[in-house]
Amino acid sequence: MAQLTSYAWLPYKPDSIQNSIPTSMASSAPSQHTVEFFRNAAHTVIHGANFMSIANSATRKDGFQLLQEHVAPAAFHNSWQRADPPRCHAHTREAVLEELFDWIVGHIPREAWMAWLNGAAGAGKSAICQSFAELCIARGVKAASFFFFRTDASRNTLDPVIATLAYQIIQLFPETKELIVRTIEANPLIFEQAFETQLDALIVAPIRRLQQADASFTLLLIIDGLDECTEERPQMVLVEAFGKLLRNKDLPLLALFGSRRESHIQMTFNVRHVDGILKQMPLDNNYQAPADIRRFLVERFADIKLTHPQNKRLDSAWPAADHVQQIVEKSSGQFVYASVIVKFASMPSPNPATQLDIVRGLRPAGRTTPFAELDALYRHIFSQVKDIAPALRLLAYNILGSVTYVKRAFYFFDIREDEAESIFAPLASVLSYDAETARITFHHTSLPDFLKDKERPQEYCISEMGTDLSILWFKNAISGRFKDLSEDDQNFDILRFLDCAKGCPDLRALILYYPPPQTPWAYKTDFFPPVILRRIREIVRAHL
Repeated sequence: MAQLTSYAWLPYKPDSIQNSIPTSMASSAPSQHTVEFFRNAAHTVIHGANFMSIANSATRKDGFQLLQEHVAPAAFHNSWQRADPPRCHAHTREAVLEELFDWIVGHIPREAWMAWLNGAAGAGKSAICQSFAELCIARGVKAASFFFFRTDASRNTLDPVIATLAYQIIQLFPETKELIVRTIEANPLIFEQAFETQLDALIVAPIRRLQQADASFTLLLIIDGLDECTEERPQMVLVEAFGKLLRNKDLPLLALFGSRRESHIQMTFNVRHVDGILKQMPLDNNYQAPADIRRFLVERFADIKLTHPQNKRLDSAWPAADHVQQIVEKSSGQFVYASVIVKFASMPSPNPATQLDIVRGLRPAGRTTPFAELDALYRHIFSQVKDIAPALRLLAYNILGSVTYVKRAFYFFDIREDEAESIFAPLASVLSYDAETARITFHHTSLPDFLKDKERPQEYCISEMGTDLSILWFKNAISGRFKDLSEDDQNFDILRFLDCAKGCPDLRALILYYPPPQTPWAYKTDFFPPVILRRIREIVRAHL
């Protein structure tokens, strides 16, 4: 009698055995649990042999493994990949953090189920969201988070958001794991389906199950850097989906969003079913930002004096109080400016006092880049403006001409006010345009300095646009567009434009053809004729 042995795996089959198995039997599929040899064979005679069965079936992934494959660990608030994430400095931003916490656990009837923490670029929104996530954990509030970041491909799209939040829900409420895993196993392609479908199946369904067992619990979802998602439409889809979900106010679920106040995001939050359940939290002029920035600067400079290798070279009164105040004013309520200065001053090799003098423009920067982080932020914002040329022209007119009342610029460029609003809209995170007063307000007073610098803005530099503005001014004057304007609107800005202009054939030809009577109000003043004639003479001579 032959001895039959079955093995689940063996690295090879002896040729003598392999060759002894008929082709018809080698191609037949064995059952999952039982190995059968020579089914339906007749008159088989075998003398002394061992038989081996080799199973080679692929292992199927379970639902939890599929979930993990779609999670973005770098988007967690406590991810090691977000080494030293931005967070609020001690004893700063306390007012906004406490207001957020009161919104979550307050004892008054809830009216808002979504909150939008918004502000200018560099206002500290991500730091607040990070600190608030940590505060919630410390105080026992259940919170899951997703931190977008535009330069990290694992967390700059909408794709991993639901999986990442669902994974954290399992960690917070282990009893939800079975339902979430079973849902994924029943529909392994769920992560290829619409955002709302994923939201309903992997977040809403588990929460409703929890709600049945305990109606008193609350789950907070923190979604920061919404504007860091690479495309505008997915940003809007995310807000719209949560707005539709929460408008019925029947879920123990709250959502906090942090983003810049981009125009398309503002529109999405203004939708009726979203606006009715929304708590807006603008940072620009609230929550004592200047006082917090001053406290941050004083404490960080004190740390530098205590820990820096060259601290013995620092005067006991360094930095001067008025220097700190200058930084506070230049920050315009946005933490990013103060933060980059502190980082630059705290570099371990150079003398901090020297570094601060470079920032203040008292020493040449040389090969150092004190505002590299801020410059990268500004350049990214300007890179998102599709029609950048008219935006730069209007800003150049405003900054080089020192004009705050921009209707003169609209007339100068022959553009309508509604066109100007569209031009300025993509720059809402760094400036605001008030149509009623026709004035531009820079959220960062450092932005004009950036744009005028000949190296920092790269292709967005306006420092040499004085030539183009001067050429257009003379064309307008020659065509008679200024002569019927009032004295205040007659456009004296040519004096400033010429200060930034360089001689060229087109400008020289227009200067020589310029008829002064076209700007009669300007020529009635005591200063205009001699100043403009002197500048014209200098430019013409320089060209010759």
